[in-house]
Amino acid sequence: MRSPLFSVPTMVRAIAALVVIAALTGVVVTVQARPAGAATQGDQIVSAAASQAGVAYCDGGGSINGPTNGGVQEAGCEGNTAGFDCMTLAQYAVYQATGIVLPTDGSQLNGVGTFIPPQDQNQLLPGDVVFFGGTIDHFSHSGVYAGNGDVWDAIGIGVPVMIHTMSQLMYDYSDDYDGAYRYWSTTVPPAPAPAPVPTPPLSPGGLAGPVVGMAATPSGDGYWLTDAAGAVSAHGAAVNYGSMAGQALQAPVTHIVSTPDGNGYWLVASDGGIFSFGDAGFYGSMGGQRLNAPVVDMAPTADGKGYWLAASDGGVFTFGDAAFAGSMGSRHLNKPVVGIAPDYQTGGYWLAASDGGIFSFNAPFYGSTGNIVLNKPVNGMVPTADDLGYFFVASDGGTFAYGDATYQGSTGGSHLNAPVVGMAVDNATGGYWLVASDGGIFSFGAPFYGAD
Repeated sequence: MRSPLFSVPTMVRAIAALVVIAALTGVVVTVQARPAGAATQGDQIVSAAASQAGVAYCDGGGSINGPTNGGVQEAGCEGNTAGFDCMTLAQYAVYQATGIVLPTDGSQLNGVGTFIPPQDQNQLLPGDVVFFGGTIDHFSHSGVYAGNGDVWDAIGIGVPVMIHTMSQLMYDYSDDYDGAYRYWSTTVPPAPAPAPVPTPPLSPGGLAGPVVGMAATPSGDGYWLTDAAGAVSAHGAAVNYGSMAGQALQAPVTHIVSTPDGNGYWLVASDGGIFSFGDAGFYGSMGGQRLNAPVVDMAPTADGKGYWLAASDGGVFTFGDAAFAGSMGSRHLNKPVVGIAPDYQTGGYWLAASDGGIFSFNAPFYGSTGNIVLNKPVNGMVPTADDLGYFFVASDGGTFAYGDATYQGSTGGSHLNAPVVGMAVDNATGGYWLVASDGGIFSFGAPFYGAD
């Protein structure tokens, strides 16, 4: 839904400021313990919204089944680009967790959900749908409350699905906050009695929310998947070293990254929070810091004693022994940044944008799709084992190979039950895996170790 009151706040980050902020280390993300298995439907609604981070804004696009074009042609939604408007993003997220289908005409369902008046803003919980710019039955904008004053939304032309703050949205809509609806129950169902282990044993899958990323072991003998709630599943020879399942996160997890030796991994959240497991070291984070744009990915240094974080505006933050080589944080981007990959040959890195544009920082440029119209937006990139090439993947599973990366197939043009959200390279074979948000795995020149 497009609002006549819409205005995009200026997002400018000077490179000098990035260097100063990036030097902050030791900022620990605070989490609130929650009993295992106690994630509410509200948490699931937030996870569903977060799984669409970076998806284009398309006026009239989107449904309970995911992003669509809606027949529009506008900046950021050209060609067949699929996306959401503000209400269809909320509709999609609520439906994934509850099965309730919200109207998209600016009205409310009769007798469904609990209204939270504007004056009770302090009563909001993650998963509530917030409304702005009119009345509760004739609003201009909506979003999914993520907690701590943050809202997942599709705000307008040229701005992909991302996090904004309540205060920012209230400013944009002249302090016209209309209240919220809670379409879910705050009661956590009791945990079921433990079931006997069947023969053969259950697969190591079973992530509760939408999958947001995957990482492979360096030897190619397994991989990990993670969902937006920070749960982790291990497949093949990959070892599960722990997760954030059952913890109340300040922001949803956006990616999982293996340590160079494969004996641990990091989870990164959209607020720049870092969670370390196994032999992954904690060298600092952006958790608790004010960001101009959400963090979308991270990349470790060659020795695993540092890492880079990348935000959707192209800002780069360095920790540990990671060296700052530049960013796009103060420059105009045609499309948001969706991934970062390290070049261990040079100590530099690449950034990838959703149009397949590649930005090289102390790393060789092997090619991009920045001047090609894609069927679907790119949402991740990975380097080859020798760092002399890279792959990136689009949400329809279309795969692009440059440098010494060898194309071995894709799901581009195929019907998918859910969008592809990431990929990982099999260093043993040169092949790769794609993962969809429903946990489906597609193997190309790489062994299949299971799915969620």
